[in-house]
Amino acid sequence: MNNKFSQKYKQALLLRHLIWAIAAFVGFATGYLVIKVVWADQFYIMLKGMIGYNLAYVIHNYEPAVILLIFVTTQLLIWIGIEWNASRKVMKIMDRLDYFLDNSNNEITLPAEFSELQNWLNLVKAQNRERQHFMELEIQKKSDSLAYLAHDIRTPLASVVGYLSLLCEAPDMQPEQQKKFIKTAFEKALKFENLIDEFFDITRYSLSGKAIVKKEVDLCFLIEQTADEFYPLLQQKELHLSLDLPDLLFVLAEAEKIARVFNNVIKNAITYSYPQSTIDIAVQNANEQAVVCIKNRGETIPADKLERIFDKFYRTEEAGISGNSGAGLGLAIAKEIMRMHDGTITAESCDETTVFTVTLPILSKGSEA
Repeated sequence: MNNKFSQKYKQALLLRHLIWAIAAFVGFATGYLVIKVVWADQFYIMLKGMIGYNLAYVIHNYEPAVILLIFVTTQLLIWIGIEWNASRKVMKIMDRLDYFLDNSNNEITLPAEFSELQNWLNLVKAQNRERQHFMELEIQKKSDSLAYLAHDIRTPLASVVGYLSLLCEAPDMQPEQQKKFIKTAFEKALKFENLIDEFFDITRYSLSGKAIVKKEVDLCFLIEQTADEFYPLLQQKELHLSLDLPDLLFVLAEAEKIARVFNNVIKNAITYSYPQSTIDIAVQNANEQAVVCIKNRGETIPADKLERIFDKFYRTEEAGISGNSGAGLGLAIAKEIMRMHDGTITAESCDETTVFTVTLPILSKGSEA
């Protein structure tokens, strides 16, 4: 972009030099002709009266050389004037760079011939200001999420410590009471473990800087394995998981990261499903794309919240109140992983049915891992 503006400015400067040189030549030639035609007899008499006989005599004897000297001197002065004016405008641009680096709303103003550069700098400045604002919001959300987690972690940890303390202090406790306390302490410990996982998700969120190693992966087998890990959670909510998978469907991916995508989406579906409902997972080959649909029955997600569901650290008010939501990173991480694999993840929600659709390029013959 800088080359584009500098090239245009060089062309404008050269054109200005040329125009002024031609104008000076035409003006000088016109003046000389007027003198020769109108004042040919009186010119040197007038000149002698102005600068003296000796100097007028020299000019008269060396007229061609004097004319050339005057013309060259005139061109030199014009060149100096144009370059000085150009340097002054360049220095003005340098002075305005301070405005480009700050985050204020003050617009950069440049000389008229730099209007295109001015518009571009103001556009870049506005984009930088918006990016800076976005980063500040993201940092604030991250801080808020850490604060939420720090607060939420205290409750299950205190419960675990409390119930274990009761068990230690009352060794002769009734077996039924002991069993109840152990079960409660175990459930709180699981909750504590989930919160710690969310904490690590926040602190190590950035995935874009890490290289991925893609290999041939049987997508259906991976989904089946991932789904099996949720058996205890499904039992707790009396949910049924229905799988509709083809025999084989290979993709080029990093298995661990793709498994994390489905882990996050299935976990989300379990969290927000109605009890005793069914979660459907279907995989099909559509135009050389592996399309995975994960559908669950639950409250319809409003359109305004559906647009933000993949935003980092986004937590709905309802989820925050109920305690169902984590740090708001699960789906954001899933979207980032899909971007790294040239895939997509989208969500739709209507009539108390939410569908997450994940697409990945199918491994074609001859592809290398």
